[in-house]
Amino acid sequence: MNHDTTSAHTAPALRVGSYNIRHGADVSLDISVIAADITAHALDIVGLQEIDQLTSRVNGLDTVRALSDATSYKYYYFAKAINYKGGEYGTAILSRYPIAKFEVIKLESDNKEQRCVGHAVVDVNGTAIDFFNTHLSYESLELRTAQFAQISALLADCDTYILTGDFNTAVMSEFSVLPDATLVNNGSFGTFPSSDKAIDNIVISSKLSVLDAGMGPLGHSDHRLLWAELIFEAK
Repeated sequence: MNHDTTSAHTAPALRVGSYNIRHGADVSLDISVIAADITAHALDIVGLQEIDQLTSRVNGLDTVRALSDATSYKYYYFAKAINYKGGEYGTAILSRYPIAKFEVIKLESDNKEQRCVGHAVVDVNGTAIDFFNTHLSYESLELRTAQFAQISALLADCDTYILTGDFNTAVMSEFSVLPDATLVNNGSFGTFPSSDKAIDNIVISSKLSVLDAGMGPLGHSDHRLLWAELIFEAK
């Protein structure tokens, strides 16, 4: 962490997304539909939640590799949260740009479903960006408070970061512990259509600013893709 970003002002606009795909259930496990959502929005990096890897629920599919193949995005990592149905379940990061480093950090989960955060150091034309992706607990505010605190400590060590995730909350004050943070979704994007709640978000540090943002189509998951076009701020 604390990566050199002296060339950040020369970096291009960056399109990123956050997408809870519900393991592909809403598209009858046709991962090409999810891949098309990603490429249609010309995303450079996307954080994915509710990923099944090699489980019986997805007929043994290596979901992240299938998404990589279908999008032609060569760089990806899976972050295991739990063992599930003969395979694993968790989140993933998929990128057009090389991923120099990757780690999985377990989050405080008490006796509820284990949660984690995936952390990728992405090389965007020579600029290192710390890209985090997570899926926080729905069970209680107390659990999420502990999880946000852990993530806040991780972000504090980063010069330029992006955090994507299904945060399972539309209460924006819960994000206030995050350092140097701007929220792409301040409630205007109801990414969980059944309640129209803004529970998916993209959080960026101050060296980035938002040029544009929006949502993907309805019906491909119980969530909608959240996307943002970002640009580096010259400092």
